[in-house]
Amino acid sequence: MDFLLTKEQKELQKEIINFAKENLNDEEYLEKYSPVLWERICDFGILGITVGEEYGGLGESYLTAALAIEALGYGCKNNGFIFVVNNHIWVAQNMIYLYGSEELKKKYVPDMVEGKKIGSIAITEAESGSDSLSMTTTAVEDGDSYILDGSKMFISNGPISDIFIVFAVTGTEPKKSFTAFVVERGFEGVRTGPDIEKMGLCSCPTSELILNNVRVPKENVIGKLNGGSYIMTSGLEWERCYEFAPHIGVMQRIMETCIEQARKRRQFGKPIMEYQAVSHKIADMQVRIELSRQMLYKYAWLKDRKRSAFLEASILKLYVSESYIQTCRDAMQIFGSYGYTKEYGIERELRDALACSIYSGTNEMQKNTIFNIANAKY
Repeated sequence: MDFLLTKEQKELQKEIINFAKENLNDEEYLEKYSPVLWERICDFGILGITVGEEYGGLGESYLTAALAIEALGYGCKNNGFIFVVNNHIWVAQNMIYLYGSEELKKKYVPDMVEGKKIGSIAITEAESGSDSLSMTTTAVEDGDSYILDGSKMFISNGPISDIFIVFAVTGTEPKKSFTAFVVERGFEGVRTGPDIEKMGLCSCPTSELILNNVRVPKENVIGKLNGGSYIMTSGLEWERCYEFAPHIGVMQRIMETCIEQARKRRQFGKPIMEYQAVSHKIADMQVRIELSRQMLYKYAWLKDRKRSAFLEASILKLYVSESYIQTCRDAMQIFGSYGYTKEYGIERELRDALACSIYSGTNEMQKNTIFNIANAKY
């Protein structure tokens, strides 16, 4: 594996960082979704970074995409908005682009690349989180359509989405099977609940999705009928990589802020960076960043070679999420009481970070996956 960056990749990183710093850090939007920020990032043209040029994308490699999303996390302090962007790209647009028919791709992908239509994925239900097999939303064949009934919960981008990638039960014999559908907000019977107030990531609107006798044309099936489990698993794999890529950039930004604080803040007559209790925390941050980055690049390297990386995605998700949370906790200790105030932003960084041990599959589920694969292998 060769992770040496090309001149073009380094220039892209700088361009993204500068764009994010100048255009995505409006204080008034740090805790609420902003259509203004969405328009800016659409104009910047990053939404279709790995999509082929024939659909309006940039056609870049997955490694370049990893570098780009990491840079976005570094330059943009609005973690919730980055969550909006990543949900749109990797688990909505990407599912249609990778697994949809040519008809579906032509119909939806160009508008999603331009940001004219916002996407989201709908798997989780009120009583079905990590246990997707207990999903109860159904899709019943009716002529040239399927009738979808049920509801989904905690759907990121729900209130602002135009397109939902919905998973529903389409078979029970010999075992329960699922199918993925492209559902438009404009279909009769589709509605979303109000934005759910959350502890963090407040600029990413989240809601319930209600499907009441929704007629979806058969051509809106993604992949094969009853083949939704594979697409769901694939979607989670992409999510566990690229929704955690910006967290590495955030950790880098937080570490640099802590170094600056440790240099200028004095206690007992000397800068606090001279105390090992502080310097070791920063050293640990650097270790976490380096190891996280190597796992991210390895995952992207594997995907560029069209290889499975399900285990690597679980390891990446587990390690980056725990590292991100710990980095924010350590930053609060370094900043002391100032870190607990809203003025310095550390408390918001911590609130945003805490959810990452839950979304994309809880960390406990990642450990189950890692153990099961290791147990089968050895």
